[in-house]
Amino acid sequence: MKSLLSAVALALVAGAAPAAEATTRIAVTGLTCPSCSYIVATAMKRVESVEILSFTEAGDDAGVYDLRYDDAATDPAAILAAVTGVGYGATLAGAPET
Repeated sequence: MKSLLSAVALALVAGAAPAAEATTRIAVTGLTCPSCSYIVATAMKRVESVEILSFTEAGDDAGVYDLRYDDAATDPAAILAAVTGVGYGATLAGAPET
C-alpha cells in the first residue's frame, strides 16, 4: 500500500505543469481620488500571486496598472473581477505605446 501511495504521489508531481510568470495590463476607470487607487491596488494584491509593477495615469479618472502574476495561480479574468468587485471599471489594456 505504501508503495502504491508513493507511486501515485510521484505521478502527480511528475505530471504537474510548472508555474509560469505572466504579465498583463489592466485599464481602470473611476479613479476620482488617491483613495480610489489605493482601493484598486489593494483589491488586485488580494488576488493570489499578483504584484503591481507600475501605475500610469491615463487621463481623467483613469489609470493603467502593469501587473505580474503566476498563471498557475490566477488569470486576468480574476484580476478584472477583483477590480470590478470593488466598484471600478476594468478592462485589459494593450501594450504600452513607445
